[in-house]
Amino acid sequence: MNRLLSYWVIILLTSLYGCTSKTVDKDAQARNDSIQKYLDLAGNDNMSYGKRKGYNNKAYSMINMNMNDTVSISSLYKTTMNFHRFNQLKELKFNSALMLKKALLLKDDYWISLSYKVLGLYYMNNSENEKALYYFFKAKKHLFQLSEHKEIMSLLFNISLTQYYAGDLLGSNKTAFEVLKIQKKYRSNIPYGVILNQIGNNLGGLKQDNKAIEYYLKINRKRCNLKMKNIIANNISTSYIEIGEYKKAYNELDSIIKNKDFKEINPSNYATAVSLLGYSKLKMNNLKELPKVFFIADNIYKNSKTINGSNYNQMYLSMYYEKINDTANAIRAAKKALFLSKSYNNPSDILVTLEQLIKVDKKNASTNAQEYIRVNNSLQISERNFRDKFARIAYETEEITQEKDKAVNQKWIVATIATVIVLFVLLILIITRQQSKQKELQLLQEQQKANEEIYDLMLNQKRKEEEARQSEKKRIAIELHDGVMNRLASTRLNLNMLSYQKDKETINKCLIHVQEIYKIEQEIRNIAHNLNLDVFKESNSFVVILNEFIITQNTTTSSQYILEISKNIDWNHISSGIKMNLYRIIQEASHNINKYARASNVIISLALNKNNICLCITDNGKGFDTNVNFAGIGLNNINHRVKSLKGEVFIESNTISTSINITIPFTI
Repeated sequence: MNRLLSYWVIILLTSLYGCTSKTVDKDAQARNDSIQKYLDLAGNDNMSYGKRKGYNNKAYSMINMNMNDTVSISSLYKTTMNFHRFNQLKELKFNSALMLKKALLLKDDYWISLSYKVLGLYYMNNSENEKALYYFFKAKKHLFQLSEHKEIMSLLFNISLTQYYAGDLLGSNKTAFEVLKIQKKYRSNIPYGVILNQIGNNLGGLKQDNKAIEYYLKINRKRCNLKMKNIIANNISTSYIEIGEYKKAYNELDSIIKNKDFKEINPSNYATAVSLLGYSKLKMNNLKELPKVFFIADNIYKNSKTINGSNYNQMYLSMYYEKINDTANAIRAAKKALFLSKSYNNPSDILVTLEQLIKVDKKNASTNAQEYIRVNNSLQISERNFRDKFARIAYETEEITQEKDKAVNQKWIVATIATVIVLFVLLILIITRQQSKQKELQLLQEQQKANEEIYDLMLNQKRKEEEARQSEKKRIAIELHDGVMNRLASTRLNLNMLSYQKDKETINKCLIHVQEIYKIEQEIRNIAHNLNLDVFKESNSFVVILNEFIITQNTTTSSQYILEISKNIDWNHISSGIKMNLYRIIQEASHNINKYARASNVIISLALNKNNICLCITDNGKGFDTNVNFAGIGLNNINHRVKSLKGEVFIESNTISTSINITIPFTI
């Protein structure tokens, strides 16, 4: 209605002022023709990227920003969409806000909806997926009311892309198929091949690469422009590589790269093709021209100021250096790949590059593995939250649309009834009907509130399950480090004697440590079945285990260990958890003494002070700076165990001795 009214106003003004505005109309028409000419050149995919970008900037500079009519806002929309295509985020954000301001002044629902769309595109390109969905669904609400089916299909495709970037691949595929369904009924400005390509990307992300290739091959590439041909070639090559068809991937990419026009038309996609070509050569063990190919791709990425894709290129370069045993360069390239992935906050890419870094950087593998677990858990939570928010936004938007449609229909019904029958009885019936609907709405609201409460309970339950899972992971990690890793390290050091001495006496001594490996195996089995607490439940078992440990230390190390246990401690009244943690603390401290202190004497004493068990471990080896070395994983594990038992730990160290004093409360 607003647009129709605008047209009538324009016609009226033209009839009143036609004689005095002919010169102005001619100037405006000439300007609009020039703007359209430059926009047509900017949209020519057969031209170089730089030229198209320049033509769009030229068209934008010619728009009369003082005018606020459908012609100027249409030109602003077209240039803003080109800012999106050319990844000019600052210009995209500024002009999307400007366009919305003009559309609101015009009170034109069509241009308001497209303003919301370009705002959504900005947030999508800026990796703010939730905000992108918010504006896309606001646009969708207006477009459905206007029955703008072509724009609705374009919008749904952008929603599918946002779901893809957020990691909701199943949701993205569902939306893409919805676009295909609508396209059968209405002609769309989105090519059929673009939608098939998006479905293929989703299937590839879901590790269904054979199925993805089927959809890529359905695309009639003869009807695609050069840019789209390059994109499809890159995607289908990636899927071929994933299933091990490296020769097919190489042939696909080689035919694309030979066409030098691609480099000018879309440099970032051309760089990806070059990078994938190098990766396929690497997989076929054809190291000729490597790593030169990866350096070429890296330079193109830098010149086009593109980050997305350059991270994988660095990862492929790391794999190449790994293959030729150049560890330093392999680590350097892997770290750069990880840095690039983090710069645009893509958790999936961060995980992939972390895997490569873990492989090549053995020294920091444990730290990187912990980071991998953290990012993976965060990704799963983010994906779940995104799906929940997507469902909620979709539901709320659909509900608002239905309510508005219902309200419009009710107005027409009331107006028709009022004009045809003006009877008191009918008015009473209408009032009664409205009251009934209010009661139904109230019941629906109460039901919705109950559903929300159920949903909150489910979320709380899942949160508790996740906390329990994380706690169990941490427990197993500590058990492995404090128990198995320490004993393995000790056994390895003792068996290392065989590399220096191979006489019969040395071999017999080492056979004792082979038996120790069997005990370590038993301990791993106990950890796997959570049976390690049972060992400490038997009467006097704790003292026996400690004595065995001291004997082992005295026979396998150069240090003299002395165990002092107060007789007034009734170990039957001490919980298995406290005894197990005390044993692990003694293990960890002994391991650190054997590895670093070079002590000749070690005294381990256990005493009772009221309702506190006091553990003191003293050695006469070289000490350490507690402020610097307290960050080590062994001392951190000791501190963690003591805190879990609500105890206190105090460490004193100097150049000639070290003392660890621990106090743990207990109740009978």
